[in-house]
Amino acid sequence: MDLRRFITFKTVVEEGSFLRASQKLCCTQSTVTFHIQQLEQELAIPLFEKIGRRMCLTAAGKNVLPHVYDLTKVMASIRQAARQDDEPGGELRVATGETLLA
Repeated sequence: MDLRRFITFKTVVEEGSFLRASQKLCCTQSTVTFHIQQLEQELAIPLFEKIGRRMCLTAAGKNVLPHVYDLTKVMASIRQAARQDDEPGGELRVATGETLLA
């Protein structure tokens, strides 16, 4: 499973449409549609249903959504942990001679 597809799913839910999700993700609307179709095939469930001009979450989509939020939180925490390892820790002491202070 591709994590980008889960991020796309979450963004569609938050933005309320494939078009706005594509704008937020800086990709084409067809890419968003492809990600959702691939995710639905991998999970073997429909995540959205079209009602009029709107895409609404199915019951299965509503069940998956909390897990997607958990997944994105874990991804954010992994990124944060990776960045913390790059930053040096500890105390830095700087000493100078008196002539520099005058």
